[in-house]
Amino acid sequence: MLTGVSHMGFTVADVDAAAAFYERLFGAPPEVRRIYDAPYTADQVGYPGARLDIAIFRIPGGDVRLELIQYLEPAGTPVDIETKNPGTAHLCLVTDDLAAEFTRMASLGARPRSAAPVLITSGPNRGRRVAYFRDPQGLTIEIIEAPREERSCASQT
Repeated sequence: MLTGVSHMGFTVADVDAAAAFYERLFGAPPEVRRIYDAPYTADQVGYPGARLDIAIFRIPGGDVRLELIQYLEPAGTPVDIETKNPGTAHLCLVTDDLAAEFTRMASLGARPRSAAPVLITSGPNRGRRVAYFRDPQGLTIEIIEAPREERSCASQT
């Protein structure tokens, strides 16, 4: 039986650049920052001789981690991570002040997908505001506004 969420991971082209962005976003350095090249790593990911450069962050406000992975061996090929494409994913973060977070995200180099926060007019998050961003690597980050006592993300798309 499954018992919870440990982490979510994104493969990135430049883990140093990605880690620098998320360190500024989260206000803390990664908990783990190292090369994974043990034999079990290759077995786990299914690539003989795999070498992964990894940064792991604790996402503020909980126990879930964000894992950023750059495959050094074998090197990967960039894919189209446009949000609408099947197989892509996004990270949903929660704030109690979306206006301030919208401005802060843009100042950190994230590109907003809308001109301002968007009001949700139906569904489980009706009345809340939400915004999508692209981080400097092109990954999608959703920020949803919710009072501290109501911290969850329900799909908006």
